[in-house]
This record gives sequence, C-alpha cells and structure tokens, in this order.
Amino acid sequence: MFLTQPEADALLQMQKQFSDPAPIEFTIRRPMDYDRPLHSPDRREEFLLTLERGTRNHIRLKYQTRARRAIVLARLELNASRHRNPPGSPYKPNQWIGRTHLHVYREGFEARVAYELADAPAWIDPAPANEIHALELFMKFCNIVKWPPIQMIL
Repeated sequence: MFLTQPEADALLQMQKQFSDPAPIEFTIRRPMDYDRPLHSPDRREEFLLTLERGTRNHIRLKYQTRARRAIVLARLELNASRHRNPPGSPYKPNQWIGRTHLHVYREGFEARVAYELADAPAWIDPAPANEIHALELFMKFCNIVKWPPIQMIL
C-alpha cells in the first residue's frame, strides 16, 4: 500500500496517543524489539511505535512509527550502518548518509530516503544528548502526545 505525500504528511502530523498506559520499557545492555500500539484521538487511525536495539551491536537503536500496520512514516536510526540514498532521492541522491539519521516517508521512495539530523525536515535537535532524549525527540517529531513514563531496564 502506498500513500500520496499529502496523506503521509497528514498521518505523520496527526496526534497519536498510546493505547496502553503501561511504561515504555527501555533496555540498556540487552536487545529489545517490540511494538507499542498508538491511535489518533478519534481512534479512526491506528499506528505502531517500534523500539529496537541490536542483538549483536547493542549501541544500534531504531525508533519507528508506522501507519496502517505496514507503512513506515518515520524511522530514527542511531549508530546504524551507513548507506546511500536511492537515485533520484529528494535529499542527497546516491550519497552516503551517516550512522545516525532519520528516514521520512517520501512518495515514490517510501521510507528509503534518509536525512542527516541537521538537515531533516522539522527535526528539533541535530545532536540528541542520549538514547532517551532521542526517543523523546522522535515521539515529538511523530506528534505522539501524553506518552507513559520511560522505564529503564538493565
């Protein structure tokens, strides 16, 4: 399923709330990979927030918001593999993107276009202080409101 750019922008900018008030469990030295359901205030749209820490490389983190279960609207990758943007990309086509970057849905490219944080549209802070700060910035970027407490698990 594909979205037009206005549809994707509207879904990303739509307010999202956690469906479950349980704390967000955030592991420090262990892998994590789970989804938390989100919904729009009128409950017409459902979203997923994914939190993932690498199994072999524990400093690699991924935060991702999906609409309609499968469409990635945005993904923040910290300490991930470098990669090139696809040819014809609206941002740095065929150029290497650093290890910490933000993917944002772009019509015709889905979420394959990555931005350096300093250049990412509407991104607030190009140098998040830590992993939790990055998660909070990502949730703000995705317009997730009233999130539950973040619980650190060693």
